[in-house]
Amino acid sequence: MDQQTELSKVKARIRALAAKTVERGCSEAEAMAAAAKVGELLDVYGLSMSEVELREEACVQRRVAFAGPARTALRWLYPALLRFCECRGWTDGRQDFVLFGLEPDVQMAEWLLHVVARALQHEEARYRAGPAYAARREAPQAVLRSFRYGFADRLSKRLDELADARAVAMAERRAAGGQGSRSTALVVAKERKLDEAFRGLGVRLRTTYSSATVRDRGAFRSGAEAGGRVGLERPVGAGPGTRGINGRGR
Repeated sequence: MDQQTELSKVKARIRALAAKTVERGCSEAEAMAAAAKVGELLDVYGLSMSEVELREEACVQRRVAFAGPARTALRWLYPALLRFCECRGWTDGRQDFVLFGLEPDVQMAEWLLHVVARALQHEEARYRAGPAYAARREAPQAVLRSFRYGFADRLSKRLDELADARAVAMAERRAAGGQGSRSTALVVAKERKLDEAFRGLGVRLRTTYSSATVRDRGAFRSGAEAGGRVGLERPVGAGPGTRGINGRGR
């Protein structure tokens, strides 16, 4: 079996596993197990791909809609999520998150968006049932908005830290020679490909700025603690004993 056929098989497995989300009917445990396997396959995919195969790989665009409380948190952490997943992206209207990049990266980004949305729903319900929310002095929506900002802020920082750690590891491998030099060249080629493909879309983006008003610092801290509990299971590296992106071994 040639390498291109093998890569196609890996992509097909990534596609099937990424489809296993709680929203599509599987349990949370099944979704997390599938996500961990997706991470392993993404590493295999990235390590097996050559620059020639990268040039032949098509970019895909995916639109994911979220409404309700999740939208606030997702918009806040979206730039960090895109950086971590090595995708391009933008928001369209009040609900739509648009992802653009190589198919496996887009699938991981979409999966993470669903994980974060579901985690926020769970953590917010837990917070609302607790004594801190019962003792609130601000209006309920102001308190919950502060909680969501804390949640998103913590997750955003975690994703940035993980992306930074990956960049440092790559720089160290590059300094040591060998696989690191090849990986660095592939990253540069991938960035160039994404830039060219994005220009081909003819999409005109407009940068908007927003500020977060935190009315309840206690709710913000509670949200940050909740954001620290979200399971982010994509592995870093490959092989036995690989750490998850949350720093825990498997």
